[in-house]
Amino acid sequence: MNKIRFIAALLLASMVAVSCNDVLDDNVNPDKAHVINAKVGLPVVVFYAQQIVYDHSEYYAYFTQMLTTGGKSSIGAYSYKCEQEMLTMNRHPMWRRHFYDIGKNSLNLVQNSRNINSPNYELIARTIMLMSTQLTTDAFGDMPRSQAYVVNAPTYDTQESIYAWMMQEIDDLIALYEDESVTKNPNNETISTIEDRVYGGDLEKWKGLVYAVKARLLLRHIPNVDRSPAMCQKIVDAADQAINQWRKGDLLYGAWFGNEPRYNFDGGTGTQNAVWSVAQPVINSWESRANLLGSAIPSKFFMVDLLGLNSPDNEKNCGLFGGEGGTNDGFANDPRCGLLMIARKGPATASSTQENIKMRYLENNIGMGSSFKIANYPNLYMGAYAGANNAYNPIFTMEELYFIKAEALYWMGRKAEACALAKEATEWNIQRHLDFFQKQYPNSDPEKNYPGNALEGGKPGYESKEAWDMQLKSFFDDYEEYSTRVIHGKEVTTYYVHKASERGNKHWFFNPSEFSLSDLMQQKYIAMYLQPEQWTDMRRYHYSNNRNKYGIGDNNEIVYPTLRRPYNLYAAYWIDGLTEAEKENTWIQRLNYDPETEEKYNRKELQRLGAYKNYKWLQEPMIWAHAYGEVKSLTGE
Repeated sequence: MNKIRFIAALLLASMVAVSCNDVLDDNVNPDKAHVINAKVGLPVVVFYAQQIVYDHSEYYAYFTQMLTTGGKSSIGAYSYKCEQEMLTMNRHPMWRRHFYDIGKNSLNLVQNSRNINSPNYELIARTIMLMSTQLTTDAFGDMPRSQAYVVNAPTYDTQESIYAWMMQEIDDLIALYEDESVTKNPNNETISTIEDRVYGGDLEKWKGLVYAVKARLLLRHIPNVDRSPAMCQKIVDAADQAINQWRKGDLLYGAWFGNEPRYNFDGGTGTQNAVWSVAQPVINSWESRANLLGSAIPSKFFMVDLLGLNSPDNEKNCGLFGGEGGTNDGFANDPRCGLLMIARKGPATASSTQENIKMRYLENNIGMGSSFKIANYPNLYMGAYAGANNAYNPIFTMEELYFIKAEALYWMGRKAEACALAKEATEWNIQRHLDFFQKQYPNSDPEKNYPGNALEGGKPGYESKEAWDMQLKSFFDDYEEYSTRVIHGKEVTTYYVHKASERGNKHWFFNPSEFSLSDLMQQKYIAMYLQPEQWTDMRRYHYSNNRNKYGIGDNNEIVYPTLRRPYNLYAAYWIDGLTEAEKENTWIQRLNYDPETEEKYNRKELQRLGAYKNYKWLQEPMIWAHAYGEVKSLTGE
């Protein structure tokens, strides 16, 4: 079935949470969603599973201040990128994605699956619906669920009841995945990679996603609801179950990544292209938003404070390759700086007429100076997700599972184990992006196929494996590294890399004797590059920083020390009437309900919640983000 006709049929048939029966049952035609067969329906649902991950991530890269824009206006078309004046935006694509594209299609797919007694379709559809529900409620809070496709104006379920449903659905799905009369039903139709671009119908691999979502949901107890050793152990167990499940059988991506769920693109045009690629695909020209990485700029928080850009206090040398004086110091403490972006040519300083190639950044929403253009800032179409039109979009990463487990262990007091897990996950996160770099930018000299200094024209440069390994050792083990050669009878230093603690941000993140909650969560932040959990983590930890002084746990640890609110926030929402102390503790906590549908078709529910055109609603914390002790249970028990 032509996908555009299919989506158009759904659009005409229903608005969010509107019953489709009255419309769909009037005239029978082959494009009606309720009569499509399962083989046609499954690829649509699987496609939108990865798309909703992108929808959320595209917003959160700005909410978490990983990326910013070149402008400084307090009014913008895409408010989440700058001033956070959210109420006048006409739609949030993740709302439609959940209720229309995944929700309604999944309901149809489950019914079709039952009609033909092929439950493998149902298991995949319900697994995707579970993950989509988690992403959606953690963005909006209360929302329609129990009445979503029953009445025209459904009551919004509380977030507690939605969490209760998700926890029960997880248990129910695991039981079904463990039941061979279901997974090996002789009537199960064969599902190939044509229908399922993630796993080709392999239910054992899909079961891993259920465990992964379980681990993610249980993590919501930390640090505000339940920090007990018993809860932490449940989180560890769920993460281990997902990890072990994805390392069974015929591994798709090697021993470490195992079978994590990646949506694999074939290239091409339009929606066939990777969502983060330079092709900037959109669905039917309006149903989604193109990534605007071409006009995005990495933030100071990301580049200087976390990646450890070289010479941050020296405007002339900051961001230069080897800018600390080591011949192979790279661009930053963290080798990922040269994997996630390519340095570009531009003014050496704001007042200089000379130009050079280096990594540049901006404070969030402060605006770039008159000397600079977007083309002077790094090219962000790099890395495993944004590197090319045939890149993949992960639905859930193995690194996230490791950091989930590490966080639970940290709260159990097992800090050395947490440090080791965070280090391992970071090593493999670097490897993930390095693999794609070497695939996308192969060098003619195989001995120098590792990212080095950038070249003219925004092209990546190369260096040797020896130099690259020295950077890794400095970053992970705080080693000062030398390499020498005998040239014309004299010993000459050919490579020199400073210790991590002596350059850039001058911080060694993986010191087992001093490993902190801040080390753990900041490394997770980097590993979650262009992934949705970034914002949830930051909200769980109350945007803890040196300005709001929000300490976490018995030791009052500050989690994101140098984080600060963006400049030029919309004053009426985020500035006016607040004391300086109140400003520092006033952050965006949720999205307003989709104006294009909810304000038109379910306004009374928004008014009942106090969410209708109310900017204060944006500041209401999620159930898992209240102060410690205020909420005793995620499920309302």
